[in-house]
Amino acid sequence: MAMVSAFYIRFRSQPIDLAEDPDEAATPLRGGFVLRIGRRSLINLLIRWQSVGINHVVLGVQYGRRPASEVLAELAQEVLPHFPTHAAPLSIEIQW
Repeated sequence: MAMVSAFYIRFRSQPIDLAEDPDEAATPLRGGFVLRIGRRSLINLLIRWQSVGINHVVLGVQYGRRPASEVLAELAQEVLPHFPTHAAPLSIEIQW
């Protein structure tokens, strides 16, 4: 019988204020609750999180200075392409 490795979701939630300057370094705001950051710095941060096993991230944009639609468009065009979707794990057939 083949061993199937389990897939575990390891996630991180982070409210962000995406800066217009793509190279702006991360700056904690609101006592560290919100992270002001440029998109290139965000990509580097996400790569570091990925290297320690984080595979899902929730980015909150509700505390940002820019319109959410503008931030989401930038994330979709400039950040997400660096993190392609993985193939879904094999489903396990359950015998009832």
